[in-house]
Amino acid sequence: MSDLPMRHRTCETPYAPTAHTPGRLLGGALLVLAALLVATTLLGPVGFAAIQYPIPDDGALMSQLIALDIFAAAVVAPLTLCAAVLVWCQHPLGGVMTLAPSVYTAYMVPQYVLGPQYLRYDGNSQTFFPLQLVLLVLGWTTALLAWQQIPTATWAPPGRRERITGGVLIPLLAIMTFTRYVPALLDAAGAHPSAADYREGPGYFWTIALLDLGVALPAAIAAAAGIRHGSSWARKVALVLSGWLALVGPAVAGMAISAWLRDVPDASAGQAAAMTGLGALCAALALTLLTAVRPVAQQGQEQEKRAGAG
Repeated sequence: MSDLPMRHRTCETPYAPTAHTPGRLLGGALLVLAALLVATTLLGPVGFAAIQYPIPDDGALMSQLIALDIFAAAVVAPLTLCAAVLVWCQHPLGGVMTLAPSVYTAYMVPQYVLGPQYLRYDGNSQTFFPLQLVLLVLGWTTALLAWQQIPTATWAPPGRRERITGGVLIPLLAIMTFTRYVPALLDAAGAHPSAADYREGPGYFWTIALLDLGVALPAAIAAAAGIRHGSSWARKVALVLSGWLALVGPAVAGMAISAWLRDVPDASAGQAAAMTGLGALCAALALTLLTAVRPVAQQGQEQEKRAGAG
């Protein structure tokens, strides 16, 4: 009997499922998302300055936008490309890796649209609304496609590290992080708010506060409760939160560093250092949770290797 010809797979893992249309669609969407993130940075204040946001040129908000644009091009876009490669190669962690840049994009874009003071300062960012709209749509649609492609049924049962990280540490970190809103809300609700960035553009503050306190914080609490009861959806929510924190934490650190370097009022080296430490902690916890998740087939291969070595 002659040997049948074998088709070699160059980038698929041994336990990867058969390619399907949603996976190819997700990979293509991620590629477009990465390109648009870089394009937005190049068109913004750190690039050709084609996009002029209606905010003060030398204020706190401008320093934050500069940091976010740099972070998007230097970190988020490359991570998006890596996620696209994993998805195209049908790697089981492709969907998991997609969640971080997708959710981050969907979270950040609204402040670019709702934050500027269009009637108070000169600018033209409203002309680029279609670009921001496409970024928002790509953010939540790629997150939705990735959510559907994460087969929790094929994951190994949650281990102790995953239960502690996803069920305790990440929600606790989220709650600790959101406590900073207590003095900020009291200041914003007062007759004479003192925060420099709030005075320049209240819309930025209220947009992010609404998303943080109305979406992220309840999701963190629900995920912690769900993981304690062994719910599969809670494991996915914990991965979404960890990916979001992994990028938002360093992004906020970059904003603090940018404000300090540009001598923005209320900024200091101590605040920049504290935010940098918090951002590093967010990224470390997210990486811990990500590496704790193992597909059943992969876990079986690792056990076979250990048995063979023994």
